This record gives sequence, C-alpha cells and structure tokens, in this order.
Amino acid sequence: MAKLVTKREYKRRRLRFQIAAGLVDFLVMLGCLALTFLCVVLVIELFNWLRGDVDSSFGVFTQIIDRVLHTN
Repeated sequence: MAKLVTKREYKRRRLRFQIAAGLVDFLVMLGCLALTFLCVVLVIELFNWLRGDVDSSFGVFTQIIDRVLHTN
C-alpha cells in the first residue's frame, strides 16, 4: 500500500529540494564565471603572443617587400 504524505512532510521535502536546487544553481553560476574568466585570460594571452610573434612570422614577407620596393 502506498505511503500517505502529510502536508507538513510535503512542505518540508519541497523546501529541501528548493534549497538543493538553489545551491546547485549557485555552484553552476560560479563555475560559469570561472570558465568565463579563464576564456578572457586565454584570449588576452593569445593576443599578446600574436603581437610578439608577428615580427618573426612575417619578417620574411617584409624583407621580400622591402627588396621589391628598393630595387632602384
């Protein structure tokens, strides 16, 4: 036979589930904020790396362009 649940038990159980759901939402939000911060840091590091690497990567092309333009 099915167990009957009183209103008091129902409210208590519902409150526990609401607290658990709120805690999970808060933890997910903190995780998303940490992930967003990590992505921003990685993008900043990528731009810094690109800025420092442009001279060595495109140095050959600039030498070729300089030779073509200064053939006089």
